[in-house]
Amino acid sequence: MSRTHDEVDVTVQVQPGMGRRVQVYAREKVAAAIGHTGRPVLFARVRLDRIGNPAATRPVTARAEIDLNGHVLHAEAHADTPYEAVDLLQDHLLAQMERRTAVR
Repeated sequence: MSRTHDEVDVTVQVQPGMGRRVQVYAREKVAAAIGHTGRPVLFARVRLDRIGNPAATRPVTARAEIDLNGHVLHAEAHADTPYEAVDLLQDHLLAQMERRTAVR
């Protein structure tokens, strides 16, 4: 069953300790990115992870999978904070959707 972007529940998985706020933030940002496509969205998933090494640069990773009517977009972003990673992830998704639209 295909749904419009307004009907899709963006699933967001975060590591323990990241908090509900960042989960809501990620859901809103990815939903906003999905809103820029006119294609049916079959699913949208986001995962936020933080590596435990305090010396690591850009320790937070945000990953997304968005199924646009059978074509799955994958995006990944690394940053110092979860919010920054989500912002970068949204930028990557928007760029992919723009490229995909330009090709068609």
